[in-house]
Amino acid sequence: MSSHIILMLVLAFVTFVVVPIVLVWSIIDSRRRKPDDRRGGAGGISSVVGGAMLEMDRFIRPSVEHRVETETPVLKREDDTGGE
Repeated sequence: MSSHIILMLVLAFVTFVVVPIVLVWSIIDSRRRKPDDRRGGAGGISSVVGGAMLEMDRFIRPSVEHRVETETPVLKREDDTGGE
């Protein structure tokens, strides 16, 4: 056997045997633990999706406070005042 065939057999073994075992093990391990015990903290992808949905909701249906802030700024700029 040449080194090329041995390398291809090792890559095939890793791809079709080791990688699926690691993926299944990591899913089972993440389901066993409580969200607070995981490294990423609570939520994970669900908190990202929830935050994105809240931002989209703010763009689509802005509240009255956001409209008032954009129409009449709270602080005046220095350029708006007369003087030097």
